[in-house]
Amino acid sequence: MSKRAREEQDTTRPPKRSKPDYQPPAVEEIHYARQLQQFLVFRQDGIHQLRNGIASFKAFLETILYRKEEDNRGRLLSILREYLDSQKPADVQDISTPFLAQLWQAWSYASQNNNDYLSSSHQHLRLVKRGLDAPKHKDFVVSPCLRLLTEVVSFDGGALAREAYKRREQTFDINSVRRNLGLYRAGVSEEEAKRKPSVRTLTVRYVLAHLKYLHEGGKVDLLKSRPLCIALLHHLADDPADVVNEILSVTEQNVLKDTDLPRSVKGTFLTQHNLERVTEVATRSPEDHAAADRAFAWLKSVCTSPSYGVLRESGWYPAGTTKLESNVGDGNGAIDLGLDSIDFYDRAERPDVRNSTLLDWCVTLRPHSDVKERELLLACFTSAPELVAPYFAEKNMQLEPKLSNTWIGYASFLFEVIRLDVPSYLGNAEEEGYAELPPQTSIVLENVLPRPLTQKTLTRCLNQSSELITFFAIRILVLATQKLWTILEQMRRAAKAASGENARLWTEAIERTLAGFTQRAPSMKDIIAAFRKISDDDEHALQREAVTRLLRLYFEVTPLQALDEPFDVSAALTTALSRGRDASEVDDTDASVKALRSIELEHLLVIVQHSSGMKWFGKQGGLDYSPIVSLLRLHLRDLQNRQIRSLVRDVLTEYSLITQHGEVDALLASLLRVDSDDEEVWTFVDDCLARATRQPVKYVDQLESAVSEGNANVKAADEDTVLPGLLVMTVVEQTAFVHEKPEVMTWIDMYLAAMGRIQNVGPVFAKLTADISRGVSRPSPPDKEACEEQLTLVTFPVATEDVANGVAKDAATLPFVPPATGSDDHPELFRWAQKDLGRAIEDGDIDGLILCLCSQHHEIRVQALAQIRLLFGKLKGRNAEESGQMTVLIGELIETYEQQYLPSQKALPYLTGCFAKRALAVLNEPTHFIYPKLCRFMMKSPEWRSARLPSYWLANTVHAQPVEDDAYWREVHWVVEWLVDGLTTSADLEMLRRGDVFEKIMAVYSSPGAGRMKALKSAVLELLYRASWIEGGCDVLVSRAGVLSWLEMVKGKGKEDDVPSLLRTRILEGCDRERMVKWSGGVGVDQL
Repeated sequence: MSKRAREEQDTTRPPKRSKPDYQPPAVEEIHYARQLQQFLVFRQDGIHQLRNGIASFKAFLETILYRKEEDNRGRLLSILREYLDSQKPADVQDISTPFLAQLWQAWSYASQNNNDYLSSSHQHLRLVKRGLDAPKHKDFVVSPCLRLLTEVVSFDGGALAREAYKRREQTFDINSVRRNLGLYRAGVSEEEAKRKPSVRTLTVRYVLAHLKYLHEGGKVDLLKSRPLCIALLHHLADDPADVVNEILSVTEQNVLKDTDLPRSVKGTFLTQHNLERVTEVATRSPEDHAAADRAFAWLKSVCTSPSYGVLRESGWYPAGTTKLESNVGDGNGAIDLGLDSIDFYDRAERPDVRNSTLLDWCVTLRPHSDVKERELLLACFTSAPELVAPYFAEKNMQLEPKLSNTWIGYASFLFEVIRLDVPSYLGNAEEEGYAELPPQTSIVLENVLPRPLTQKTLTRCLNQSSELITFFAIRILVLATQKLWTILEQMRRAAKAASGENARLWTEAIERTLAGFTQRAPSMKDIIAAFRKISDDDEHALQREAVTRLLRLYFEVTPLQALDEPFDVSAALTTALSRGRDASEVDDTDASVKALRSIELEHLLVIVQHSSGMKWFGKQGGLDYSPIVSLLRLHLRDLQNRQIRSLVRDVLTEYSLITQHGEVDALLASLLRVDSDDEEVWTFVDDCLARATRQPVKYVDQLESAVSEGNANVKAADEDTVLPGLLVMTVVEQTAFVHEKPEVMTWIDMYLAAMGRIQNVGPVFAKLTADISRGVSRPSPPDKEACEEQLTLVTFPVATEDVANGVAKDAATLPFVPPATGSDDHPELFRWAQKDLGRAIEDGDIDGLILCLCSQHHEIRVQALAQIRLLFGKLKGRNAEESGQMTVLIGELIETYEQQYLPSQKALPYLTGCFAKRALAVLNEPTHFIYPKLCRFMMKSPEWRSARLPSYWLANTVHAQPVEDDAYWREVHWVVEWLVDGLTTSADLEMLRRGDVFEKIMAVYSSPGAGRMKALKSAVLELLYRASWIEGGCDVLVSRAGVLSWLEMVKGKGKEDDVPSLLRTRILEGCDRERMVKWSGGVGVDQL
C-alpha cells in the first residue's frame, strides 16, 4: 500500500488570533458631573471606553479621599454629589432598578464573559460569591470584594451588618473565608504590607467587622465554627503588627469581654491551637515585634479572667471529691479502711481537671528558657491550682545536677512553683469553708515538692561541689517545708472543725502528707552533711542562714525525721555565741552580714531546744565561758528577746537549777550592773552552774536538810513556800570561798535580794540567807529601790507573756481529758499489712492492732489474734536488730491472751494492752532509759500476770535503783503515764485497787524529790481524775485509798480553785451518796 499524498495547505482558514498586549486604561481629568455620566455609560461595544471611564472615576475618588487637591476639594465633592443624585432610581422601593444601574449592568456583563479586568473594579451583592471564590492567584479580583464587603458591614456603625450576614451564602461562605484567611504573603516588610494588603489581611478585617457589629445571635453562629476560629489565628505570626493588634483588640473587646456571649462560645474561640498561635507572637517572635507586648497581655488576661471563657475556678479537689454520698465503712460488718476505702483517693492515674484546654496549652510552654512563658504558666497555676499536679504528671523534666542554662531554668521555675500560695480552704472551690474530705495526698505533695524533685535528685544536689546547686536545693527545701507547715496547720484546723468520721479522715491525711514528704525530701543525715560542708565565714553567711533555717524547719515540721540522725549542735552554737561576743567589740562587719548572723543564731537556738545532745555547762572551743553563760551575756544586750529568755528558762529548769520562772528574772536582774569585762563575777556564776549540774544529789540533800532544820511544817508540796532551785544552794555554799572578792559578794547580795523579792520567801530561803551572814564580811546591802528597778527592767508583763505563748487557762476547769470510749471501727486490723513493717510500727498501726485484743466484740478479737500471729511470723523473718526483742514481746502477748482470756472469751484488759503498746515503742528505741528493765521483765516468764503488772513495775522503779544515774524520775514518770493511759474500764480499776496502786502513787506525789517534777505530779492527779470517771471509781478512791484527806493535805492554802481542790469536788460529786453515808458512819457527802 502506497503512502497517502500530503494534502495541500488550506489557505482559506484564517490564522490564529494572537493575544493582544495588555493596555492600561487611560485616565482623564473630571471637571463636571455630565462628564462622569458619559464616561460611566455601559455599552457592549464600548467596553474599552468604560474601562477608561472607571479608571478616571477611581482617580477622581482618590483625589477626594486622600486630599490631593485640598483647595479644589469642595468643587470635586459637588461634582460627585450631582452625579450620585442623577443615578438614583425613580422609585426607591423598586429593587429591579438599582442605584448606579450602569455599573451594575457592566459588572453583570463582565462576570458572564469572564472579563476579570472589568469585574475587578466593581462590586455587586449577587455576584460577590464569584468574586470571593476567584482563583488564589487572582487577588486583584478577591481584594476589592473583601474591601467592599467590609465597608458595607462597617457602614454607619454596623447598620447593615445584620442584613449582610443574612445573605451569608453569598457574602460569608465559611469555606471561602477560611481559604482566603490562608492567602498570606511571607517575608513582606511592614510598609509593603500596609501599602498593598494581602488577601488574608483583608479577610481578617472583614471577619473582625462582623465580630464588631453583628448582633449576639450572629456572633454566636459565627464563633461556633471552630475551623473558622482556627483559621483566623493560624497565620498570626506572619501578619503585620498592626493586624495582630487589631485582631487581639477586637477579639478581647467584642468577644471575650462580651457578657452576653455564653462561655461555651468563647471556649470555642480559645482553643489550644489559638493560644499557641498567640504565644508565638508574644514570646517567640523577634524582640522588636511591635505586637509582642499586646499579645502577652492578651494571654495573661485569658489565663486569669474566668469571664473570658477558658478559665474555670478550681482548687486541689477534682470534680466530685469534696464529699462522699455515704459514710466510709457503711454496711453490715464492713471494716473501716479510712482513706483507702475511697475509690478516687490517691489513685495512680492523672487526676481529672476542669481546665483541660489550659492544661494542654501549658504543657507546650517552655518555662525553663523563656521568662514570659514562665510568668504565663505561673499565672495559670495561681488562677487554677488544679493544674500543678497533672502538669508535672505529663511534663518530663530532667533535673540531674549539672550547672547548665537548662538546669538553671528548670530550677528557677520549680522554685517559683513552690513559692505559690496555698489556696484558701485547701483549694475547696465548690463552697466556702473546708470540704468534708481532705484533698488527695498526691495532689498536695505535687504542690509542695513537685515530681521532678525526687529524694535522689535533691540528695545529689546537696552533695554537689557547686555551691550554687547546693544552695538551690537548700532554698527549695526551705520553701517546701514552710509550705508544708502552712498546709498541715490548715488541715489541723479542718480536722478540728470536722466531726465524727470526717475528723479521722483529716487526721489520717495529715499523717499521709507527712509520710509522703519525708519520702521525697532528703534525710536528716544529708542535711547535716550539707550544713557541715558550708564554710562558716562572712562570705557564706547567706548559705549558713539558709541551711540552719532548714535544720530548724526539719525539727519543727518533721520532728521524727529530724531525730533519726543525732545532731550535736554544740560546736555550731559555740561559734555563733563567740561571734556575737566579738561583734559587740568590733563593729566593722557589713550590716547585712550581721543581720544574717543574727538570724542564724535564732535558728540555732530553736534547734537547741529540740536537740538532746547539747552540752550547756562545759567550756568549748574559743569561749571563755560555758554556752549557758554566754547565752546569758547575749540576752543582757537584748532583754526583750523572748526566744532567748524561754531557752534560758527551759535549760535551767531541765537541770533543776530553778523551780519557777521568777528565778530567771532574779538572775538577770542581778547581772544587769555586772560589767562584761568583770571576769571574776562571770567565772563565779559559770562555776556555780557547772557545780550544780555535776553534783545535783549533793545540793538536793542540802536543800532537804535546810527544810528539816528550818521549819518542820515546810513541805515540798506546800505551794505557799516554794523551794528554790539548786543554783541558790550552790551560790550559798560557794560564798565562803569568795568572801574576799568584793565584786562577787556584791553580785551575791544583789542576786539573793532579787530572789527574795520575786519568790514566796519562806523559812527555807530565810535560813539560807542567814547562813551567808554568819562569819562572812559583806559589803553594804543593795538598795531596795535599785533592786526593784532592775527587776522591772527584766520582767515581762504576765498578760503579755501569756498572750504571746498562747496561754488561755480556765481556772475553774480541770486540765484533764476523760477516758476515751472504744470505737467499733478498726481499720488498723488490715492497714498494717499494707505498709512496710517498720513504717507500720512508726505510724502506730501495730499499736492499734494490739489494742484490738481489748475490744468488747468477740469477732474483732478473733481477727486481731489472727493478724497478730501473722505479725509474729513477719517479725521472726525480719533481719533488723530490734526484731528479736519485738518477737519475744509479741509472742508473750499472744501466749498471755490465749492462756488467760481466750478460753473464757474475755477481752484483754486495756491496761495490759497499753503496756504491750508502750513496750513495743521502747523496744523500737534501744537507747530508751527503761529498755534494760523491760528486757529483764520479758525474760522472767513466757506469759504475763496482768493483775501483777502495776505492782511489779512500781516496785522496780519507785523502790529500785535506776539503770542510768539521772533516770530515776523518768522511769517513775513512764510507769505513771502507762497507768494513766491504760485506766479505761472497770477491770483496769479493779487491778489498780487490788495492787494498792493509788496509795503508792499518792506517796510518790508527796515525796520531797517530786517537788520539782511538775509533769509527774500532774500525771498522778490525772490518774485520780480518770479513775473518777469509771463506774464506782469515786467510791473506791474515797473508801479504799483515802483520797479526800490526801487532797485536802496537798491543796494550796487558801486556794479553792487549784487542781487538787477541783479534783476533790469532782470525786465527791461522783460518789454514791447512800454508800458514803454507810461508810462514814452517818456523815453525808455534803458534810464531807
